[in-house]
Amino acid sequence: MRLRNGWLRAGLSVGLTGILWAPAASRAADPVEGGKLSEGTGLASRYPGDAGIADDPAVLFSEDFESGDLKKWDDLDGNKPPQVRLVSDGELVHSGKIAAQLEAPLGKGAGADLTKLFASGHEVLFARWYCRFAEDFDQGNLMHFVGLAGLRDRWQLGRSGEKPDGTDFFSTQLEPWRDWGRNPAPDALGFYSYYPDMRPDPSGPYDGNAFRPTDSPVLLQRGRWYCLEMMVKANDPDRADGEPAFWVDGALTGHYTGLRWRTTDALKLNCLWMLLYIHDNSQVNRVWLDDVVVGSQYVGPMVR
Repeated sequence: MRLRNGWLRAGLSVGLTGILWAPAASRAADPVEGGKLSEGTGLASRYPGDAGIADDPAVLFSEDFESGDLKKWDDLDGNKPPQVRLVSDGELVHSGKIAAQLEAPLGKGAGADLTKLFASGHEVLFARWYCRFAEDFDQGNLMHFVGLAGLRDRWQLGRSGEKPDGTDFFSTQLEPWRDWGRNPAPDALGFYSYYPDMRPDPSGPYDGNAFRPTDSPVLLQRGRWYCLEMMVKANDPDRADGEPAFWVDGALTGHYTGLRWRTTDALKLNCLWMLLYIHDNSQVNRVWLDDVVVGSQYVGPMVR
């Protein structure tokens, strides 16, 4: 799995009220924790087992992997087994008979991904998926996971160490962080984001800014399935009113407002990036993905 301009790198983080993020020079207003959004049951409650959910007018993309292939995805970098494979091993499947496995091999800058590009851009996207981290999963200090992005073209995907100019790209990934090894893997979720008002790392480069809940964060555990969902709302080009939010098992866990993702409405959300990338991988790490839905409304957990 190849990323442009070097491999993704995570910035240092410091605490503010309710938010953690990368340190910075002066810039526009900082993102703040947002208000109430839907939680609990959502669009998926109308489709037990997600049967027929792909036909809902609010759904843009769905993937349960039951086709036994990855033809729905846009393979940008030739990922093949063992990095990306389909599995049918009982507990490694959330529903049906097949799930996807992403494997990060031993070494530095190791990873695997599934990418979906959408022909038309969107002002708001929700992405829901189920994931399970292996019983021995340990990302060390830094990893990257699933995200949504707005790309001027496909070549903007994976850019790192650069601040977006408001017309080229923006992105945010929902990913666990172990607080420099203080907590068991995979640990607490938060956002890792690139946007025009982002803060630089003290050493100079623009590594993704992190912001995550500090009050009662949900600490992910290994060896169990989670329903994760994230939302990104693009800003009006002349205002800092963009938002990201995320849910864990249907509970709204993080919601932030006041972000300026872009400076032109020509740049819209058009990419789902399901990524497992580990900076310094001391072992083979695996995560399983299943029951992916992307749409314009809150999806919520699958109902049986």
